[in-house]
Amino acid sequence: MATQRPDSPCIARCTTAVGDNVCRGCGRSFAEISNWCFMDGTEREQVWQTLPQRMPLLEIAERLGVLLDLQVQDGQEWGVLRLDGRILMLRMSAGQLQLRLPDGRGLPLTLEQGLDGVLAQLSQYVALAN
Repeated sequence: MATQRPDSPCIARCTTAVGDNVCRGCGRSFAEISNWCFMDGTEREQVWQTLPQRMPLLEIAERLGVLLDLQVQDGQEWGVLRLDGRILMLRMSAGQLQLRLPDGRGLPLTLEQGLDGVLAQLSQYVALAN
């Protein structure tokens, strides 16, 4: 049975008009929003499937006061945050938050303490890296 979805993920809180590369309202990239009406059903469904993984990354970026960008590496989409001159890459997968540095090193992040715990871990990494 096919999943019933609205015509668009848009919730009328678009932030791409103010320069965000990823909309804080719906989670789509600027390119996905721009091309939505030209996408076929399979392409749209692929976008719908990525949104639950992007929304926590958008919340982290917003709480840190930075913008979220997206980058594909090794066939996986990563959220890119620029924080105090450092580039951090985050990915939500199967309920686990993964952190990767641009050099490929991975650092563990735990979700046990919620978003505040994740933010503290990220801040600690940035402080140690300075």
